[in-house]
Amino acid sequence: MLIETFYRQIGSEIVTNKSFKFSMPVYKLHYFNNPRRGRAELSRLIFSQAGVQFEDVRFSHSEWPNIKPTTPFSQVPILEVDGQVLAQSNAIARYLARKYGLAGKDEWEQAQTDMYIENIHDLLNAAAVPFMEKDPAKQKELYQKFMTDTIASHVVAVEKQLKKNNTGYLVGKQLTAADLAYYAFFSDFIEVKFGGAFLKDAPLLKSLIDRVKALPNIKKWTEFRDSKYPEEN
Repeated sequence: MLIETFYRQIGSEIVTNKSFKFSMPVYKLHYFNNPRRGRAELSRLIFSQAGVQFEDVRFSHSEWPNIKPTTPFSQVPILEVDGQVLAQSNAIARYLARKYGLAGKDEWEQAQTDMYIENIHDLLNAAAVPFMEKDPAKQKELYQKFMTDTIASHVVAVEKQLKKNNTGYLVGKQLTAADLAYYAFFSDFIEVKFGGAFLKDAPLLKSLIDRVKALPNIKKWTEFRDSKYPEEN
C-alpha cells in the first residue's frame, strides 16, 4: 500500500536503492465504445479515483466479431495486467478496489461493498432490455416500465440502508467502490437520461451522488470522457 501511494504521488517508477526497481503495472481495459459507460465504467472510476494510469481501449460493435474469439469467455470488459487477462466486470472491479484501497477496511465491509456492486449488476441487466430495443416507441415504453417497476423500489431500499449506516457512505465511514458504482449508475446514467425526479424522496442517495460527482479525480475523468465519447443511445 505504501509503494502504491508513492506510485500515485511521484510517477510510474520508484528506485529505492541500486538493487531494487519497482514499476507500475501496465493496465489495458477493453470494452465497447457504445455504451460509453456500461459495464466497464466502475473499473474506470476506480482507476480514476485512485489516480492510476490505464489504457481505455474501446472498439465498435462492428469490430466485435473479430475480437470476441480472443477473449476468455467471449465477453467484455476484459482487463489486461502486464499481458495477463482478467474477465468479468465485477471480478475486475473487485480486484482493482482491493488493490487500491476502495474495497472496505475489513472482510465484512468488503462483503458489503460486493453486495452493493451486485445490486448494480442486477440493475444493469434490467436496463439492458430497453437499451437493446431498436423500436423507439417500444424502447420508451420499456424504459418507463424499468423506472417505475425497478428503479423506484430500489431507490427506496437503498435510502433505508444509507440512513441505517448513517455516515454518508454505503459502507463504513469512507468511500468505497460501492459508492462509485451507485454514482456511475444513478447519476451518470439514470439521472442523465431521465432527469433527477427519481431522487426527490431520496435525499441521502442524492447527497451521496453529489459527493462522488464532486470528487476532483471523478470530475476530471467524467469531463474528459464526455468530451471524447459522445452518447449514442
